[in-house]
Amino acid sequence: MKIKTALLAAALAVPALATTTPAAPAADKYDGVKPVSAKRLSGALQVGYATNYTGRGYVVSHSVAQGDSVINTGLKLNYDFGKEKLWSASITLAYNVPTSGHTLYGNPNASVKTIAGKLMMGGMPYEQAMAHAQAAYGKVKIKQLNIENEFAVITAMNYTPKSELWNVSFGHDYIHGGLIGVMVKHYAKDGASSANEFFIHPEWTPYKWLSVGVKTSYSASGICGWWFEPTVTLKAPIVGTPEDIKVAGVLTFGMSAAAKYFDNGHYACDNGAQAFYIKFQTPWFAKKNLIITPGVSFNWAGPGALAANKCSEFREYSGNFYNYPFRNFGVVGSLSVTYTF
Repeated sequence: MKIKTALLAAALAVPALATTTPAAPAADKYDGVKPVSAKRLSGALQVGYATNYTGRGYVVSHSVAQGDSVINTGLKLNYDFGKEKLWSASITLAYNVPTSGHTLYGNPNASVKTIAGKLMMGGMPYEQAMAHAQAAYGKVKIKQLNIENEFAVITAMNYTPKSELWNVSFGHDYIHGGLIGVMVKHYAKDGASSANEFFIHPEWTPYKWLSVGVKTSYSASGICGWWFEPTVTLKAPIVGTPEDIKVAGVLTFGMSAAAKYFDNGHYACDNGAQAFYIKFQTPWFAKKNLIITPGVSFNWAGPGALAANKCSEFREYSGNFYNYPFRNFGVVGSLSVTYTF
């Protein structure tokens, strides 16, 4: 049971871009024929810090958010309908704040080549355009785009049969801001910076120490298309016994992929594999209701993300090689504190 609570601690407040449907909080045993009781309601409150802005396996480059780290907070409530190992409903509120800037790439200066190119497109001769461009360099900005704080609301229905060999969650994600907000507002040019997704997340749990699942999401507004997020998770006690765990080890292998989500007009990713990652966490059950979870992940950009780096308009127009959206490889440290109730 504590292993499941540890997974809750790890998953509760991850950025919405990386949403894996959080595991349901451990529910008290309850006989469904009894009257409704407040004991059916459980939840968790979490505050965390990560060394890099991440989402759906992507690690955002230093230049995108004018920095690296992010603070995240989350609240999850779970309601058990009264039949153990069957139906429950959950709602998660997550809020993520970059600790640095909110202007993409810091709105860099246009390069001399870019300024001259625009002047020549207007009919100005090459030599004259280059002279004007050199005089204007440092005074012409590309364009100011923002990256907003990320707010997500995840509502789900969860079903676990008595055998516990599998479970499934399905529901809705509302995402405002963050990287999805950037893609919707600035590249899909929707105007708003929010998206609505419907998801289903089946998970196979043949052993207590192994779970294999895939979250499939369809974005129905902002940018329309599919996301797939398969994961394989291994978990075991490091300190203590399976019945009384003090420190657990949780190792997750995951990736993300998109289909019919991006197009050439977005100046964003190609469809297909987006990112791959390996994440290791060690939840420490400091007290009955207090969990402290350090973690580290190793993230690789997939072909879809690498395509976005190649066609980055900010890199092209500024002439700065480092103005690309995602890191090819990143190591991300994290620390969270969770209070369960």
